Amino acid sequence: MSARKVYYLLSGVRAFLMYIVFTVSAIYFIKEAGLDPLQLVLVGTVMEISIMLFEIPTGFIADHLSRKWSVIIGMFIVGAAHLLEGFYPEFWAIICAYALWGLGYTFFSGAEEAWIADEVKSEGLQKLFFKGSQFSSLGCFAGIFVSVALSFLFSVQIAILLSGGAFILFGIWLIFYMPEHHFVKLERTEASHVRQFASVITKGYKTVRSSAILFSMAGISLMWGLASEGFDRLWEVHLINNLKLTEDSAVFWFGVINAVAFILHIGLVQWIQRKGEGLGERLFIWLLGAINGLLVISMIAFALAGEFWLAIATYWACAILRGLNHPLYTIWLNQKLESKGRATMLSLFGHFDAVGQIAGGPLVGFIALSSVSMGLVVTSLLTIPVLFLLWVAKRHLHAGEKITVPADQSAG
Repeated sequence: MSARKVYYLLSGVRAFLMYIVFTVSAIYFIKEAGLDPLQLVLVGTVMEISIMLFEIPTGFIADHLSRKWSVIIGMFIVGAAHLLEGFYPEFWAIICAYALWGLGYTFFSGAEEAWIADEVKSEGLQKLFFKGSQFSSLGCFAGIFVSVALSFLFSVQIAILLSGGAFILFGIWLIFYMPEHHFVKLERTEASHVRQFASVITKGYKTVRSSAILFSMAGISLMWGLASEGFDRLWEVHLINNLKLTEDSAVFWFGVINAVAFILHIGLVQWIQRKGEGLGERLFIWLLGAINGLLVISMIAFALAGEFWLAIATYWACAILRGLNHPLYTIWLNQKLESKGRATMLSLFGHFDAVGQIAGGPLVGFIALSSVSMGLVVTSLLTIPVLFLLWVAKRHLHAGEKITVPADQSAG
């Protein structure tokens, strides 16, 4: 089988298997394992910490040993994580499973893109990655429906176990059918990777400090991280506990809610990709301000919703507005940065978001122990500083200005 076909299959199957679990995982955590709001948030926090800790070491393995085997090891670890999660509906097992999941994710995060770029010798990559994202979207959408079907026919627990087993079987299939003919090992020591990472952080930090606009953008990324983890972990608990959904009705409605939110997200991202590049910076800031102002209102309305239909409507509003934030912000950031050093800043800003999620999750989780609605309200309030930071960015805006990241002085 050609490398392109394997890449498309890999994109679709991985997304399919992940969404079988993600669609119903909250129901399993709440109904089967009996996790409280703080424990739910801690699961996500541990996963984020695991990803941050292992991103560089696993990247070293992919660059020095084999990108194919990095992907395969990731499949085995993620499969084992879901099996552990499914076999033992207890907090200790679930939090260990998601620490393991974070490790597994870092093995194939970035490695599969690097693998296919090598195998096709970087020819037609933009079209290849776009088609791969289409297969991934199709896999996600199919995974939602299969997850609901398996949960109704058997149980939520069985759906998770079947997905875990399928990850391992798919990893075995990849051993025999995933080609790797053009991999070139990087001749660097582990210490050089550590120095390179330290250089990235140092350069990025200096650049952020020297620019009021980048400082504001870094703050926005941090605040979104602070707000996102609590909302991502608590919205399902709000629907199940506060609005009294049974397990069967939760399975059905979570399938519907996720499917509609997914379709809306895909449509919005495609629209932004078509229209976003032509927008000026001031319009970007104005749009992001309007979106985040409406997002605060929608999140508060969702948190306080006592009627099921109002909760669904406001959740979809939150999903639409949050779905607009990332692509608009990414386009704005890419427009603001010179090509040289752009990857450095994107990596750094991704770490700001991750740090925000790690710090914000437990805070909101503690508050949610007494009231899930209050935890969600606090999450919405954490978005308000974004409006101030956008105002600061607008004040320091110079049309057409590009920001350059200083050259790496530590190389060699």
